[in-house]
Amino acid sequence: MAIDKDDDPKLQKLDEELKKARGEFEEDYNPKAEINEGLNDGARAGIELVGALLGGALLGYGADHMFDTSPIFFFVGILLGVITGFYSIYKITMNVGTSVGFKGLKADKKTGKQSLNSYDDDDEY
Repeated sequence: MAIDKDDDPKLQKLDEELKKARGEFEEDYNPKAEINEGLNDGARAGIELVGALLGGALLGYGADHMFDTSPIFFFVGILLGVITGFYSIYKITMNVGTSVGFKGLKADKKTGKQSLNSYDDDDEY
């Protein structure tokens, strides 16, 4: 016959103490991160904009140096970097292309209206 914890008050007390100890352990050793999701998106957007701008400028400068031209490629590189950076920011704010895995996974929708053809959770696919 199996022992049921509901039958024995000692087992009930032990179970309660274990739950309390596990809860204290979780609070002490596995703290929950209290980071704002918007802060993460903002930092990522800034890094991608600056990275694209610097990358375009460096590639343009290298092309100018290689072909012995005036700063034509440098300015073209900066322009392409700005365009690429703003496109990356657009993708971050619209939550496009941020899911990991196969194409069937959908990223969570951001709050607020995203576009004219946004969908509801009740819609079937």
